Amino acid sequence: MRIAVASNGLDVAESFPQCLNFNYYTTKSYEIAESQNIPAQGLTGEEYANLMERIDVDTFICHSIAPAHKSAFEDRGIEVVSGASGRAMQVAESYVQKKAEELENEEAQEDDE
Repeated sequence: MRIAVASNGLDVAESFPQCLNFNYYTTKSYEIAESQNIPAQGLTGEEYANLMERIDVDTFICHSIAPAHKSAFEDRGIEVVSGASGRAMQVAESYVQKKAEELENEEAQEDDE
């Protein structure tokens, strides 16, 4: 899984379009295995959605995002998680942990059936 977080330095940016950089995290076995910090390029929301699709981002995390920008990501199969705040790495780790717990719960339910 590949996660992108709209950031200002190491913190989640207040507003996606005005972020300074993106922190990218690659996960393996529900743990962050690699991270990169890439400067924002001043693109439009649609252009960022295209870029994230090209680099195989599965989930985009931000604090706030306009509905049209959110749709641009979702139209490309990228899950958008908004309302995040704090350190980008901690937000990404929390998201990964949540996904691992969801998978564990699904497997437990299947075992009960």
